[in-house]
Amino acid sequence: MDRLYPALEQKLDGVVLTPEQFTSDHLTNYGQIFHWTPRFVVRPSSHEDVVETIRFAREHRLFVSTRGAAHSQSELGISNGGILLDMKSMDMVLALDEQNLTVDVEAGVVWRDLVHHLKRHALVPRVLTNNLGVTVGGTVSMAGIGVASFKYGSQGDNVVEMDVVTGEGETVTCGPDGPEKDLFWSVVAGLGQVAIATRIRLQLRRFKPMTRTYYLLYDDIHRFMTDSEKIMDDPRWDHIESWSSPCPQGVKPVDGKRQPFAKWFFPYHLTVEYDHGSPPDDAALLDGLTPYDNLYTDDTPTIDFFERMIPVFELWKKAGTWEFIHPWMECVLPWETAATYIENVLVDLSPGMLIGGHILLWPAKGTTSRSRLFMRPDGENLIGFGILPAIPQKYWEQVRPMLDNASRLCIAMGAKRYLSGYIDFTMEEWREHYGDKWDWFAGCKHRWDPDGLLNPGFVPLPTAPDTAGKG
Repeated sequence: MDRLYPALEQKLDGVVLTPEQFTSDHLTNYGQIFHWTPRFVVRPSSHEDVVETIRFAREHRLFVSTRGAAHSQSELGISNGGILLDMKSMDMVLALDEQNLTVDVEAGVVWRDLVHHLKRHALVPRVLTNNLGVTVGGTVSMAGIGVASFKYGSQGDNVVEMDVVTGEGETVTCGPDGPEKDLFWSVVAGLGQVAIATRIRLQLRRFKPMTRTYYLLYDDIHRFMTDSEKIMDDPRWDHIESWSSPCPQGVKPVDGKRQPFAKWFFPYHLTVEYDHGSPPDDAALLDGLTPYDNLYTDDTPTIDFFERMIPVFELWKKAGTWEFIHPWMECVLPWETAATYIENVLVDLSPGMLIGGHILLWPAKGTTSRSRLFMRPDGENLIGFGILPAIPQKYWEQVRPMLDNASRLCIAMGAKRYLSGYIDFTMEEWREHYGDKWDWFAGCKHRWDPDGLLNPGFVPLPTAPDTAGKG
């Protein structure tokens, strides 16, 4: 038995696991790139358990890493010899305030469960990620982007208040504009570097019972972007979703080898919510748009729309690609360089690498987010782009240089990486990523996690020398 196990177990109401009790899920994340073994896995049952865990770790010089659904792909949601806090055990919906349109949840609540809890009240969080199987605390700590972000910003922008536990084991209640706003904004999109959220108050909105989705198809990225400007400025649209879809054409030489190539199209799904008996005016909504084709119009209950990606994820799981390596390369591009970048990347991108994945596009407004650490270029309009493959282990080293080159090119063209994916930055590149926020972020780390205990191994924020390690 580990010499520290009895003392840690005695302090907590939750469950403490040791290596012989771990499952394979405890050793990696969705990326399947890194495999680490923690010393303990703690499943806290309360805010107090998180406080006690951090204080114990401080006393015994252990690192503490947090894990939600572990949908990240780099050194997040895993622990190398420290304590892994499995926050999914804190999964209670605490309080609904229908007058102020807010809900308080524990950080381990899964978005899909929250959607179903709120549906009887015709309420929903303003922004939902495509994958509803992830946790509130996990996506808020990343930023959290969804098909309504063009209207409401990130999920972190829609947090009203949080209870957090700092790296010193202290409890602080903070909000976006209060006296502890620096702490608040260092937790939103802060990757668990400064403090751990345990209670999160989310802003809600009322939704209508039905949705109508227009399945448009574009064959030209420039026309797609021109229409996107009109769409994002039109308040009638509630959700916009898009990606790049290959039509394979054959093989051609790329870097001295013949490989499959494709003509790329850009599906665009535009959605409005409506009340029973009051369907939208199709012609009025689509007036002025210039798609290559208008393929289909679909009416579904709004709850079903929120869960539209579940069958896709189930298909990936059945096909076995869920267990592959997922080295996603996601970025946020300036509007001015986006079309050139996308065309240059897609022209030689083999469609075969997208089995169990896809090429993501998400037009966005650059003015809807206040987040300090969700890094994005300046500009009124932005566009997110992601190469989201599922790669068998034996092909990882073959594919890796292409993803690295795509990452370097997007940064050279003014983009910022979205950090849930595969990141392989040097220290200089980390500093460049955060720009003038680097020193502020490091200052928050020093102030609220002075021993550098929280979530080591990913963002190399400087810590005081010889203050943390393995106990």
